Amino acid sequence: MGKVLLVACTNVGRAIINTISTAPELKGAELVGVVNLSPEAALEKANYDSYLDLKKKYNLNMYYCNNINEKACIEFMRDCEPDIIIQSGWSQKFKQEVLDIPKYACIGEHPAPLPKGRGAACVNWAIITGEKEWGDTFFKMEMQYDTGVIYAQEYFKIEEYDDVKTVYDKVAAAAARSVKKHLMDWTSGVLKGKEQDDTKSTHYPRRKPSDGEFNFNQTSTEIYNQIRGQAKPYPGAYFYLNNTKIYVWSATLSKSNISGGKKMLCGDGKYITLLRVQSEGCPEMWAEEYFGE
Repeated sequence: MGKVLLVACTNVGRAIINTISTAPELKGAELVGVVNLSPEAALEKANYDSYLDLKKKYNLNMYYCNNINEKACIEFMRDCEPDIIIQSGWSQKFKQEVLDIPKYACIGEHPAPLPKGRGAACVNWAIITGEKEWGDTFFKMEMQYDTGVIYAQEYFKIEEYDDVKTVYDKVAAAAARSVKKHLMDWTSGVLKGKEQDDTKSTHYPRRKPSDGEFNFNQTSTEIYNQIRGQAKPYPGAYFYLNNTKIYVWSATLSKSNISGGKKMLCGDGKYITLLRVQSEGCPEMWAEEYFGE
């Protein structure tokens, strides 16, 4: 039986756990352990998922850590004796000592069609920069980030109506498809892959909450992409009005008047309709109610 250890802390890891635990084609695979971030260590991780319900549902061998490289966590992973480790949504870099634990390989899941989209916050950036064709990649983990041999890729479209939550749902579905197709081979040591073409690589930097600011001198599309690229569970896009910080959680480029919305003129002479807004420290509300007529 192939033994899998999962290191994950987001909705994508949740999809992987459910797939390994329930897919008929993976009956020969055993999820021998799951490493997740402790709630304290995850305070600044916007899309954190504790998997507490899955721990009970599937009787998971779960370990919560502050750092993947801490001694007790390494001992836990070694005791699991995995054939492979799958990492998903984990921002801490694995030491070589961790990479050497599995029998065959550490396999990273990255929510981008590598080599395009290396680096951090790639789903947020993909939306903000207006990408339409996107994907999810499983690759060999190395000391250098996101550069290893590609073992599997699945593709999908980012639609105009998507936001960061719905795109991550698509990433989770793509990751589940890859796991169904390839996990039994991977746990048997069959790791066929292709080298990445570095000449086609792009790289995104880490985003900070302060990067969410926009103003209405920008084009309507730029503002719309900024809003949907940082929607919940992320910190949100915002602007200032009379020294008040106003978050915008949803908006539309529709030319029609929308109940609850407030049309705002943008720098390109077009309008964006704000829907759900929230001034700092106050409850979220409809933009029409917030701004009035």
